[in-house]
Amino acid sequence: MKVKMKIVLAFFLLIISNISHSESAPTLFDANVIPHASVISHEDCFSGVFSSYKSWKEEMVFGKGIKELAFQQRFPESDFNQYKDTVQCYSFVYEVEQHLVKGFVLYPKGLLNEKLPSIIYNRGGNNVNSHTLKFGNLFFYHFPLALEGNVVISSQYGGAMVWPKNFKGNGGVDEYGGVEVKDVLALIPILDSMPITDPNRIAMFGWSRGSMMSLIAVTKTNRIKTLVLGATPVDLVLSAINRPSLEHDVFKRLIPGYEFDKLALLEERSAIYWPEKIPKDISILMLHGTNDERTSIVPVFKFADTMKSLGVNIELKEFPSGSHTLIESKVSVYRKVLSWFNEHL
Repeated sequence: MKVKMKIVLAFFLLIISNISHSESAPTLFDANVIPHASVISHEDCFSGVFSSYKSWKEEMVFGKGIKELAFQQRFPESDFNQYKDTVQCYSFVYEVEQHLVKGFVLYPKGLLNEKLPSIIYNRGGNNVNSHTLKFGNLFFYHFPLALEGNVVISSQYGGAMVWPKNFKGNGGVDEYGGVEVKDVLALIPILDSMPITDPNRIAMFGWSRGSMMSLIAVTKTNRIKTLVLGATPVDLVLSAINRPSLEHDVFKRLIPGYEFDKLALLEERSAIYWPEKIPKDISILMLHGTNDERTSIVPVFKFADTMKSLGVNIELKEFPSGSHTLIESKVSVYRKVLSWFNEHL
C-alpha cells in the first residue's frame, strides 16, 4: 500500500511540476487589475498552453509522457472549463525591497461590487523548481476556494527557481523562514489595493513549510484573522534530528549562518519556542496525519495544548494513518478547510 501511495504522489508531483508561466509571453499590463504600485506585471493563468484543456492535455501527454487517463482523472475537463469560466486567475510579478517575486491571485468573476474575504496561501517545499507553485497546483485549493467567493493569493517566495534562464534581475533569496517572510507580508497591501477585498477578513493557509511561514508571519502583523495549518513543523530542532536529509539539503543550504548558530536559527523558525508571540485573538485550525513521515505530530500535540492554555481558539484535526500531504483524504480535508473559513473568516 505504501508503494502504491508513493507512486500516486510521484505522479502528482510530476504532473504539477513541469509547466509554469515562467517562460510564457506576458500579456499587456493593466494597472487596474492589481492596482498596487509594487505589482509590475501580470498575465492571465489561462494563456499559452493553458488557454484550452486540449492544449494543456496534449502538452502533458505528448510532451511529458503522462498517461492520458491519469491526467483526465486528476484534472477533469469539466473542472478546467468551470474554473476558466467562473474564476479570474493571474500570475503576477511584484517587487519587495528591490527584488522581484512571482505570485498568483484568483477571485470569482462577476462579484466586482462586493467585498470578499481573502486567503493568503503559503506553499510548502523550498526554493527548487519542483516545489514551486504551478498551474496544476492551483486545482488543489486555489481554484476551489476562489469558486466559493474568496480572493486567494500566493507568493512563490524570493529565491524560488521560477525565472527563465535569461533572467538578469534580482529574484531575492530563500532563507527558509528568514527574509522571504517579507514577501508573504507584502501580499497584504496588494490585497488592500484591490477594490473587491474586505480589509478586515484576511486568512492565512499554509502547508508544511508554508505553515511555518504563516506562524512567523502572524507575529509580525495584526491583520490575519484566522489560520489554517497543514502538516506543521512547529519544532525544526526535532525535524533536524528526525530527518538528517532535510538538515543537509535544506537547512544548511538555505539558512544563513546555520553552521555557526544552528540551534538559535532553528528555534527562530519554530513556533513551539515562542507561542506567546502568536496573537491571542486569532483562531487556528491544524490538520495533521498521524503517519506523517516528514513532520512528526508529537510536538504539534504539545503546541496545540500550549496555545489552548494561552487562551487561543485552536483545533487540531488528526487524520489516523494520514500522510504528510493528506492527499488520501483530500475531500474531507477540503471540506474541513472550507467549513473553517466559512465560520471564522
